[in-house]
Amino acid sequence: MQYIDTLETTAAPNLVLVHGSWHDGSCWSRVQEHLAVAGVRSLAPTLAGHHEADDRLAVGHCDYVASVIAALEQIGGPAVLVGHSFGGSVITRVAELRPDNCHGLVYYSAFVPRDGERVADSLPNEFIEFLDRASAARADQAVELPAEALREAFANTADEDALAWMSELLVPEPYGPIFDTLELPTFSSLAIPSVYIACRDDRTMPPGTFHPGQSSRLRDPELIEIDGDHESLLTAPERLADALLEALDAIDARRRAEAPAYARADPALRRRRR
Repeated sequence: MQYIDTLETTAAPNLVLVHGSWHDGSCWSRVQEHLAVAGVRSLAPTLAGHHEADDRLAVGHCDYVASVIAALEQIGGPAVLVGHSFGGSVITRVAELRPDNCHGLVYYSAFVPRDGERVADSLPNEFIEFLDRASAARADQAVELPAEALREAFANTADEDALAWMSELLVPEPYGPIFDTLELPTFSSLAIPSVYIACRDDRTMPPGTFHPGQSSRLRDPELIEIDGDHESLLTAPERLADALLEALDAIDARRRAEAPAYARADPALRRRRR
């Protein structure tokens, strides 16, 4: 669990950063450094199935959700959840289960599943075929991200040195959670402010998949667009951190506009700058 604590006056972080497929919590470390300079505390849990010793064959989407709920329990109060890519499905399910703990939701090039859907339902057939082929090559059915996909689709703005560094960070992705059906009967009616961060250079999915395809599934989200690829947390961490700070401002503004009493009673979750 990647945890950077820079605020002596506050007992809990105000951002929970949820990684996507092939990542772990450490992939947020450069973003966290920039957030810390701005006085924002953050927690970046590693999801079940992404530690080296985990049983990737047995893990399900519910285990990912449990990892984030454990982080929320560690915090002990409301937080802003940030989901990258597949992590969007995780924070959506967490919000369904623990709405009172979600001060806001930020989706960064992320999936926003509907009730009764799987993340796989939002993927192109070619991507599903790749997952099936790759999972068949390992006893634990985990999927490894090919170097070509990292170079051309995920981190297409990175140079060779950065690609080599990133390839060392990535871990095999459990196969099962992508195909788990998610129960989200109340999510669309939850009054939780949301922000969608779209990356203009994202090449992982067909154009329009993330925005407006996934972003339009949220109820009146704030949209923030940045120059960067799908791996901006690694290739453009300062730019992404700035977008997250803007997202915090948007969430706080929405909270104040819709529930002034709540905003006044919850100063610990407002952005702090040193």
